[in-house]
Amino acid sequence: MSGLSVVFNVEPGDYPSWSPIPYYGVKVLISDPNDYPETTVLYRFITLGESVAIKVDPMVFQSESNIRRVVPDKRACWFHDEVILGHTDRYSFETCHTECKMKTYLDTCGCIPFKYPREKSTRICEFEDLNCLNNVTVYKSRENMDCKPMCYMECQDKKYSITSDLLPFLPEDYPNNVSRGRNASELAALQVYFSKSNCNCYKMSLLIDVNYFIATYGGVFSLSFGGSVVTISEVIYLFVSIIIVCSARKLYPVAESEIENKW
Repeated sequence: MSGLSVVFNVEPGDYPSWSPIPYYGVKVLISDPNDYPETTVLYRFITLGESVAIKVDPMVFQSESNIRRVVPDKRACWFHDEVILGHTDRYSFETCHTECKMKTYLDTCGCIPFKYPREKSTRICEFEDLNCLNNVTVYKSRENMDCKPMCYMECQDKKYSITSDLLPFLPEDYPNNVSRGRNASELAALQVYFSKSNCNCYKMSLLIDVNYFIATYGGVFSLSFGGSVVTISEVIYLFVSIIIVCSARKLYPVAESEIENKW
């Protein structure tokens, strides 16, 4: 089994008495490294004496290049190079949603919470702004925020789901230098690995366009009814010829009768 294995020395004695955290341990965040860890981030808590094994199941989403011909409103996704965001050169739905939320905070409250990236001229929100930030979080999140550009999903992306197993921490399962000289009751362990050697891949492709429609249904029409472009042209030429002849007979009836008498 390959993956990431970490042993944490929690050291509960370093926690202050006024700390609001109700446990001793660590919080593990799992997200795409190219996304801001907020919208779809997964997390797991690990406390003293625990050994947690996190199994990751990835899902891969791909799109063919001909999807670019479809307008974004119809395909409901962006390619990574189609939209330039303010804090990254690679588009992602999570980062777009975060930047839209930041803009909403800035427009409504005049500041941005400390956890977000910001410009030097942008003010960091303080205690006096908590009421405004709470109103934005409660009411704006329930509506469609005015995001420009619209935050569509990525045409090529990866998603992750996790399952975890909880076991007691056993020092003998790790090298001696890891737990030597430390209180084993204050240690915790984490293992992260892919649950399978393969994963599900979903691909979006353009099935029918104008060229495909003409080629397919034109061929079906030709096979079924013996029709083709040449046949249609000949039918049009026949009708036009009949119309011209009929018009000529109406305009020159005498001349036509003289020709018939001569014959």
